[in-house]
Amino acid sequence: MGFLNIPDKIREIIPFEASAFVVEEITLQSSFIPFYGAGEVLFKKGDQALGFYWVLSGEAEIIIPGKRSIILSAGAMAGLDSFLEGGTLPFDVVNRGQHLNCLFIDRRCYNNMREHHEFNRYMNSMVMNCLKSYRNLLVPAPRTYL
Repeated sequence: MGFLNIPDKIREIIPFEASAFVVEEITLQSSFIPFYGAGEVLFKKGDQALGFYWVLSGEAEIIIPGKRSIILSAGAMAGLDSFLEGGTLPFDVVNRGQHLNCLFIDRRCYNNMREHHEFNRYMNSMVMNCLKSYRNLLVPAPRTYL
């Protein structure tokens, strides 16, 4: 995937229509980062969340020791929850396959994205999906007694 393909890929992964201006703005303000090789690290546990990765293609994996990993595919955002909290990453995030293409969204780009209502809703849904995934893995399921 080259730089010129990024706007098309953004349009593919977002579940709403975004203007050409907004997509171009995100493309120019973010950093395109390709990962080559399974296990290549996006974030290490304890890293300061100065931004987050938006998966364009391929799969990333949030590794939770002793639990099932969380798989992030195209459209998912890795590290968004920690970035919003201004904290550190609680888990390692790695490339799951041979090829992973991401945009790295820093604070400036994120603030510009937030100016567009559709992206606010999309990022809110990404945070909720992440929290649901964490909760399902980290909090024991309630027991049902008869």
